[in-house]
Amino acid sequence: MIVGPTKKAYVLTHHWVPNFGANLQALGTKRLLEARGYDVDFVDFRPRGLVEKYRESIPHAQQEAHRLFVEDNLPQTKPIEDQAGFERLVRATPADLFVTGSDAVFRLNPASSRADLIFPNPYWLTGIPDGPGTAPKRVALAPSAMGSNLSRMDAVSRQGMARALRAMDGISVRDAWTLRQIRRIAPNITPEIVPDPVFSLRKTMRAARHVSPAVQPYVVVNTMQIMDRAWIREFSQFAQADGYQTISIPTPEGVIDEGALASASLPISPIQWLELLSRSSGYLGVRFHPVVVTLSVGQPVVSLDLYHGTALNAGRSKTWLIMKEFGLTSVCHGHRSHKSLSPRHVWAEIQRQRKQMPEKTEVADRLGKNIETYLDRVLYEPVT
Repeated sequence: MIVGPTKKAYVLTHHWVPNFGANLQALGTKRLLEARGYDVDFVDFRPRGLVEKYRESIPHAQQEAHRLFVEDNLPQTKPIEDQAGFERLVRATPADLFVTGSDAVFRLNPASSRADLIFPNPYWLTGIPDGPGTAPKRVALAPSAMGSNLSRMDAVSRQGMARALRAMDGISVRDAWTLRQIRRIAPNITPEIVPDPVFSLRKTMRAARHVSPAVQPYVVVNTMQIMDRAWIREFSQFAQADGYQTISIPTPEGVIDEGALASASLPISPIQWLELLSRSSGYLGVRFHPVVVTLSVGQPVVSLDLYHGTALNAGRSKTWLIMKEFGLTSVCHGHRSHKSLSPRHVWAEIQRQRKQMPEKTEVADRLGKNIETYLDRVLYEPVT
């Protein structure tokens, strides 16, 4: 890693949304860039429709917990609402580096008029002036297009996306789905797959585990009520018999499982959420970032994946792809199989992983170093 005089970087991602993983991946990106000599600001891109969506779906106290995290940890520009606002911002206050990602910032929807789901939008790093002086670098850091088909966009948008991609100095994506999407609209570009920046926080996670270990070992549960109270209670009985507590944690929306031996309640800050998972002895549930955190500290995971149904379409799931890196696809259950899983079977899947901590932390370290290696190459190696 080479660190010279401080330079200015703008990051475009979902840093402000009331979502634990989104906030933490932004924090990981900030720390990675700061370690490479950049002064980081997050472009405060807030499309009206997206702001309204979260205002309606997230309890006010939980919104405030996320707002305070952003205020304390993620420096922001003045708010913008659309591509025109972005272009005004970067003309008025230029930067040396523009980073897009991580998260699903390449997701587009031809049926939507929301500013982040149409092309062009700021996440594609278009409308950035080249001068004066050295042209700023444009880098894609593990963005995703999950949930969209870029090849179905209109011809003008596809051509514009291809031009935007060709203008980037480094292109990585978070998953194979997004790689294929980009190859379809820009066949001469082959992005590399780079893991989610939350893996770069693994030292913070492990420090939380060692500095303040759990008094009693516990497994975190968050199935978003896929499993009913009776199922969770029976699962908890198996855990308790082996000396473990179960703790149910809510989503930012307030969805929480009943039947666990204990539960957390909103509001929860992103750092509290990170520490709760980091100190755990396993995770059972949905969503992507709890899986990333738990695997990063070497603990067992059983995923109730919502991104794929069967083995035939597992490759489109970001969770399945990460579990594959750890050799754990057999415990990444597609949504069609959720109701057939018994509490006894799932607890046994967790217990079978107990001796795998060294292997898991080794994989997490490798994935974290992959992010650092990618950034060092695109930021410091001369363009040929």
